[in-house]
Amino acid sequence: MPVKSTASTPTTPRKRRTRKTNTRTAKAVAKTDKVIKEIQAVLDAPKVKVTKVKPVSKIRTLKTVKRPSTARLISASRYWSDIKTRWGIHNYEITMLVSDLTKGLKYVRQFTK
Repeated sequence: MPVKSTASTPTTPRKRRTRKTNTRTAKAVAKTDKVIKEIQAVLDAPKVKVTKVKPVSKIRTLKTVKRPSTARLISASRYWSDIKTRWGIHNYEITMLVSDLTKGLKYVRQFTK
């Protein structure tokens, strides 16, 4: 079994840290007391409430809104025919979109084979 050699052990005991003590000087105490008195004087002073005055803005009045005349409205049958026409235009545009996408796909596929 290995045994420690006696040469590696220190002969003096290890030093331990001592705690710092609270050593406040009279000058530091006087300075702290002065600051405390100044703060207390500010706290004891009468409080003044400061309010900001908002500038008076102009009052806007709303314009009166009148109901539109019913003479300019379209009839139900014209409204229904307008919806049918718009739906037909929509279908045509979608068909053309699909056609264009198909042509584009065919064009790109020739480069991938």
